[in-house]
Amino acid sequence: MNSPWTSLLPTPLPSEVDFSRASVLIPLPSLGVITLEGPDSLKFLQGQTTTDFREVEKGRVLPGAICSLKGRVLFSFIAVPDGDTVALILPADQVEAALAHLGKYAVFSKTRLQNASASIALLGVAGPDTEQLLLELEIGGASADAQAQVPASADYRLARMLTDGRCIVMLGADMLRQRWPALREKTSIAGESVWWAADIRAGFATVFAGTRDLFQPQELNYHVLEAVSYNKGCYTGQEVVARLYFRGKLKQRLYRLQADAAVAGEGHGIFLNGEQVGGIVMSASEHPDTTSILAVVKNTAARDGGLTLGAGGTPLKVMPLPYELPAEKEE
Repeated sequence: MNSPWTSLLPTPLPSEVDFSRASVLIPLPSLGVITLEGPDSLKFLQGQTTTDFREVEKGRVLPGAICSLKGRVLFSFIAVPDGDTVALILPADQVEAALAHLGKYAVFSKTRLQNASASIALLGVAGPDTEQLLLELEIGGASADAQAQVPASADYRLARMLTDGRCIVMLGADMLRQRWPALREKTSIAGESVWWAADIRAGFATVFAGTRDLFQPQELNYHVLEAVSYNKGCYTGQEVVARLYFRGKLKQRLYRLQADAAVAGEGHGIFLNGEQVGGIVMSASEHPDTTSILAVVKNTAARDGGLTLGAGGTPLKVMPLPYELPAEKEE
């Protein structure tokens, strides 16, 4: 994929940045954008995803998933509305597959799907003075709603992320090329791993191509992030997702884990006493001697402690998540 960032990031950016004290800009070249334009776009997505697009129609930015018939997540996304147009932000390595999947059903609706990844750049903004920084950079002010979209101009859109104060700015590629030299001069720039580490601390899992069709939405804790609606009506996989919620209990779910070592999380499972009890969704290095991981792990194993990365590998600690999970829905 030809990202707008390709020619602008010739050297590695800092991967260890503390944005609790000062805000930073974070280029996000690993994310892409699918746009849906037309009067049926919201209605179409209402029947294809776990998200309640009646809320998106009100101007809210919400996460969600597109599932298989077995109720497993094929694609995760963040939906950003703008009138009859909806942008789905998702991993760049999932864009083409998601387009092909949605395109099979879109022929029956008045909506036009497009891979907009080459024309829209995604820029993360994080830190305590995010709103002031956006104003100073003439990108606009953020909304007080933790999940509201701010249509500021034809050249950019701004979405507040979750409740931790981070934002994603959607910039036109031409505007990015014009503004990037000034942006680099005015504020600190951090590498993309800083964003993924913040997602892990927030307990917000992104499904990349390598973890497609492995986990159900509830196993990724999507039900507590407004990424799953149980009263929106039918969508692909809805029967399985609803049955698990109303009649079953989760045997495994998303946990935040930490290794006190610099390790590569990808390609390893989560083990307890030599037996695999979980799979990694995403990982990021926080410091030279710390790796943060989001993994779907059996609840009984997570409670027992003694988890390792791989069989007999690096010990893992279970870390707290910033939201409450309904204990009665777990085994």
